[in-house]
Amino acid sequence: MPITGRYRGENGVNDDVPAALKRERLWVLIVGVVVVTLRSGVFVFFDAIFDSDQAIVGLMAKHIGEGRALPVFTYGQDYQLAIEAWLAAPLFWLFGPSVLALKLPLLFINIAIVWLLLGLLERELGLRPMLALVVASPFIVVPPGTAIYFLEASGGQVEPLFAALLLWLTRHRPLTFGTILAVAFLTRVFSAYIVSAVLLIELLNQTLLTRAGIERWTKIAAAFTATWQAIGLIRSRVGSAWGPATSDLYSGLPMATSDSASLNVGLLFDRFCFDASSLPRAVIAFFGPFLSTMVGGHRHALADLAIPSPGNQGLDGLWWLLGGGLLVATCRSGMLTMTGVRRPWHPGLQFSTFLILIGLQSSVVYVLSQCGQVSAMTMRYTLMTVLGLVGLVGYHAVIETRSVIRWLVLGIVAVWALIGLIGHTTLLAEFVRQPPQNNRQQLADYLVDHDIRYGYADFWDSYSTIFFADERVILSSPVWFIQEYEWIVQNHTNEAVFISRVPCPGGTQATEVHYVCPP
Repeated sequence: MPITGRYRGENGVNDDVPAALKRERLWVLIVGVVVVTLRSGVFVFFDAIFDSDQAIVGLMAKHIGEGRALPVFTYGQDYQLAIEAWLAAPLFWLFGPSVLALKLPLLFINIAIVWLLLGLLERELGLRPMLALVVASPFIVVPPGTAIYFLEASGGQVEPLFAALLLWLTRHRPLTFGTILAVAFLTRVFSAYIVSAVLLIELLNQTLLTRAGIERWTKIAAAFTATWQAIGLIRSRVGSAWGPATSDLYSGLPMATSDSASLNVGLLFDRFCFDASSLPRAVIAFFGPFLSTMVGGHRHALADLAIPSPGNQGLDGLWWLLGGGLLVATCRSGMLTMTGVRRPWHPGLQFSTFLILIGLQSSVVYVLSQCGQVSAMTMRYTLMTVLGLVGLVGYHAVIETRSVIRWLVLGIVAVWALIGLIGHTTLLAEFVRQPPQNNRQQLADYLVDHDIRYGYADFWDSYSTIFFADERVILSSPVWFIQEYEWIVQNHTNEAVFISRVPCPGGTQATEVHYVCPP
């Protein structure tokens, strides 16, 4: 089978080829959508993997749907746009609040990424649809411990990947590009990697410093600034800072500023922790256990990755196979780039180069900024590395001159994807057979059933319980993001119970881990 979709039949006539390619493209798209839905199922269609961070976004969506608040940024913040809440709000208004309604838009974003990836790999790199499916599999079939972040409604984890593809498509339409960039950057600062990747490619292909290039980037800057200022104006006039009835309290935020874009950059530097002495250890950890966990290259208990399952993800030794394939792809791509006529900024390689540059920045910044503390628990800071893996496999598939090596690398990736798919199927079957319970849902049910309406709880129990109780129970939290709840509980201190995780005098056990203590 030809590596690309641009080929002719045996008689040199290609009139039947477009129809065959269309059928192949359709089936590949269907497979991609089905697989990404399957690997997302346990996070979207079940309530077990849901915490207070996500509950705050859900409560924001509820307040929007009810017309009680207009959050521009996430409650209690002045730098992260409330995109996920606004996407979920119509579903909440139509069907009522639920974890499914909150996460369904995130599933659609994952599906949109698959659709765009497959289309761009075929159009930009000339890959056959079936091969594009294999190349895109590092995103499509990420293991559960990575997929959990792509379906997490608490901080714009998957949106930067979606923005990267949208910005690549609109890079020649400056006003659209600048607008999308502003929204993406105010949603997640990691979107800055996208801009630097495009700028570097245009610098290398000598289009950046031309008159047309300078005019285009001037328009991009103008659109970015106008969008950012418009968002700031909306926030200052009608935005709800701390929940309902707090439209005038943005000035009370701990890090309040009218310059939210600058605040994003400031936060990035504030959280940047560099320690030269720990760098060798961090590099080894990143390319070893960390990347292995990200791609499911060894057996790792799902419970240690915040997934309530007695099972594991990955297979021991798989990282040696996949890592070896990626190393071959890297070395061969580098050698062929230096000795061949096509450079990374060649039109047939630009898209894969773009993805590689994004992933490379994501990886390097993560390693340099963690003071050696490379851990799966902070994987959300380097999720764009996944795009780099897709770009690397795609780059090698196009530039490789030896078909044996090309098919070896693609075969390794396909075997890895198949093993990952089996793991996802097993996990989903486990959830369907015996759905795990969220103890905060059980706590909410207990409090509602016993007509307990007010109380105090720690952060991780408070907002998730309020969400599950549909605000029929209001709890005060030591770390609060919705001021209305604090006012309500303060006015009912005589009725407010204490939710504890240890037994208390006169208390009642509500769940396996929660005790309801008297006022």
